[in-house]
Amino acid sequence: MNIIDRINTEIILAQVPGQNLSPQAPGDFGAKVDRGLNFGVFIGLVVAVAGVIAIGASMVISRREGTSEEATGAALRVGIGCLIIGSAGSIVAALV
Repeated sequence: MNIIDRINTEIILAQVPGQNLSPQAPGDFGAKVDRGLNFGVFIGLVVAVAGVIAIGASMVISRREGTSEEATGAALRVGIGCLIIGSAGSIVAALV
């Protein structure tokens, strides 16, 4: 074994596995994930709007009966849920 073959062998053996990798998603995977996330956001917004409408109706009924504390607590829960849904993108970006 000559000196050049020995140096090349040492260079190959000294390399760290996984070095200089650039992983990529296979094929259409990124578009499918984006489509799924967009669908999830749409469902979340529909549920949030339905919740706000339901809590509004509940507040009107409970105000008429004189017991508005429960409706106020429910409105607070729905409001916090809407804030979480609206800021989900920012929350995930902060965690990643």
